[in-house]
Amino acid sequence: METLWNDLRYGWRMMRRSPGFAAVAVLTLAIGIGANAAIFSIVNGVVLRPLPFPDSSRIVTIWETDANRNVVRGTASPAEFLDWRDMNHAFVELSGWRSLLFTITGSGEAEQVHGSQVSGNFFRMLGAGPTIGRAFSSEEEQPGHERVAVLSYALWQRHFSGDANIIGTSILLDEKPYTVIGILPPSFSLFGVSPEYDVWIPFAFNRAQLNREDHELVIFGRLRPGILLSQSQAEMETITAQLKKQYPGIDQENGVRVSGFHNELIKSLRPSINILLMAVGLVLLIACANVANLMLARAASREREIAVRASLGAGRRRIVRQLLTESAFMALIGGAFGIILAYVGIHVLRGALPPAGGRGQIPHAEWIGIDGAVLCFTVLVSLFAGIVFGLAPAIQVSRLELFESLKEGGRGSTGGRRGRFIQSSLVVSEIAFSLMLLVGAGVLIRSFFLILSDSLGFDPSNVLTMQIFLSEPHYPKAPQVINFYQQVIEHAGALPGVKSASAVNFLPLAGWSGFCDFDIAGRATPTPGEHFTGQYRVADWRYFQTMGISVKEGRDLVASDAPNTQGVALINQALARRYWPNQDPVGQQIRLRFPDTRLPWEPEPREGWLTIVGIAGDVREREWGEQKVGQIYLPYTQNASRIMHLVVRSEGDPTQLASAVQGVVKSIDPNQPATEVRSMQEYLTSSVSHRRLSMLLLALFAAVATLLAAVGIYGVMAYAVTQRSHEIGIRLALGAEPVDVLRMVVGDGMRLAGVGLLIGMGASYAAVHYLASQLYGVKAKDPITVACVAAGLALVAVSACYFPARRATKVDPLVALRYE
Repeated sequence: METLWNDLRYGWRMMRRSPGFAAVAVLTLAIGIGANAAIFSIVNGVVLRPLPFPDSSRIVTIWETDANRNVVRGTASPAEFLDWRDMNHAFVELSGWRSLLFTITGSGEAEQVHGSQVSGNFFRMLGAGPTIGRAFSSEEEQPGHERVAVLSYALWQRHFSGDANIIGTSILLDEKPYTVIGILPPSFSLFGVSPEYDVWIPFAFNRAQLNREDHELVIFGRLRPGILLSQSQAEMETITAQLKKQYPGIDQENGVRVSGFHNELIKSLRPSINILLMAVGLVLLIACANVANLMLARAASREREIAVRASLGAGRRRIVRQLLTESAFMALIGGAFGIILAYVGIHVLRGALPPAGGRGQIPHAEWIGIDGAVLCFTVLVSLFAGIVFGLAPAIQVSRLELFESLKEGGRGSTGGRRGRFIQSSLVVSEIAFSLMLLVGAGVLIRSFFLILSDSLGFDPSNVLTMQIFLSEPHYPKAPQVINFYQQVIEHAGALPGVKSASAVNFLPLAGWSGFCDFDIAGRATPTPGEHFTGQYRVADWRYFQTMGISVKEGRDLVASDAPNTQGVALINQALARRYWPNQDPVGQQIRLRFPDTRLPWEPEPREGWLTIVGIAGDVREREWGEQKVGQIYLPYTQNASRIMHLVVRSEGDPTQLASAVQGVVKSIDPNQPATEVRSMQEYLTSSVSHRRLSMLLLALFAAVATLLAAVGIYGVMAYAVTQRSHEIGIRLALGAEPVDVLRMVVGDGMRLAGVGLLIGMGASYAAVHYLASQLYGVKAKDPITVACVAAGLALVAVSACYFPARRATKVDPLVALRYE
């Protein structure tokens, strides 16, 4: 320990003796280590940290798959859920969950909140529950039981002022009384994103009234101890096969998929995180190569010191240990400054994260920060970096020839050919790594701008949206629903600054959609396992005009499409291509098939045959690169929907109209709130948020890597010029022109850069396939991007070589000749 302390003290004195060298080395390391610490804080907070439930690794989600609709995360019907719960042996608990909207009235201003309906054992399955009061019991699943509710802590504080006496009292949800039995803790969050679910109520399962067509439940389960995920998957497949035999009317093509709950939450983030981890790893290696080159150059001035120590009895192992201790000490100092950079970077990063409430949110983003795990990781990375950049110089210096180093007039010879080879190899690796990062950033940037330039099928500029949900007790009849929305649309359209107003049940890019099967007049009903299917949209007749969606054939929806007129529909081009590939669908008739039991977000559909009156252009619904989905547009006057989104196009900034439009809603019904107030531009931003974040961070790391590589080339060439100054002076004295010296030095540097570029191009072609899932409209192995990046990096290398070369042309020949 005393020896280590002495080595550290000696290393500190050496750093103080060369403050410029120490500052450059520490700053370079701080950049590389800080970038790694910042990205690891994301990995630690989002991926490695378990969910806030006991033994959360055993919590799974069970999805129903539908190959015909390309659905891999489909919900199950209540009847299926009860069968799964009764028949399985792999799970301690199985619980059902679905999302709802509630309007709270009777206590202050009316408020619309997100809620959840769950099976009675849901909180027991999670291993979490109310901090005040109690959770649900199994008896409360029985039909006819008293209505009860559990509230979130935020709602309790916000709407009920944290009144502890609320337990046991009644509140009105959608005009129905519910007894409050519990308050959840402040930290409770099911998915770790906004919006949170403020009201929880239990299901009341009536087996006699359940059918297998109402796919509305997300199924959660807790695995029994000792049961693997693969075993539960096999059992659920067996149960599904048994149910298909027992109920031949259900879709025989549907499957089942069991996956870890935590994995499902972060599944969409994994590609981006893997890319960033690879990027910061390369940045760290480049930083280490840079510092290693500095150490090799500095070793020339320490040859006599090392030789004296060796002549006094210090063995090679002792010398290597001393030099590695100095490197590790320097790396730890760099790591300390790296933590500061990471702390600043994380705060900047928070501002670039997807906004709360939109798509693409990062689950439990509040966990991202500097904690004990990040500090331990930083220490380990610092020690690793110290060994990586210190090992080659330490071994090189330990192999000095004592006589050559100690003789009078001997100049620094560290490296010789071997040293120059190591330095050259380090420069080549820096160039190669930088090229890999730049190619990755380049294809992401090209992809991102192709996304922005791609047609959405509608115009998102200057469009304000907000959601309205009319509860059935307050608006029990379809004419009342239609009349309410008719008034809101007309009054909103008359506001100053409004160009047009309309409504639709599901907005594009919002992540919500509804599927329905249909029959086509004159065609046989599809066999079991096959469907005529598409997404449905319920819209006001002004919707296409307001959103800027073109009608390609036929006519638009019109005001005369009334409840007492012929049922009509528009379809989009994707549906037309799929089911009428060689004919005109306008004038054809379809009949929609909805389940008998209508879900809260489903419309009251028009029965009978609907005539297709027009074909609308395709609209971007979810992810770029996904296959266009067939859609059916239904007039809301014939298919009343309680959930609708107002769509208001303004002349200027649409957010300036938010309060006025909400005022219109309140003027028609003071107890009806309008929520989810956003512009369409916000939905567009949220839909590309992951791609934007990956692109920005990778571009930043690539820029840092390029800067470090340029500094590395400059350092090596400057050192080479210093070492060859006598040779260069003699060349000039013998008649060489300065331009010849310039060409020689630049040529030496560009040979290294060329080798690095060739290796980097090969490595980038092998590595960028990891980016494939993040790209749109461009291939990962994009020759145009590779060529442009290589040319740009070559230009940087030429610039880095030029200045040392220019200095070489100014070597005084007389000084060189006098030395010789």
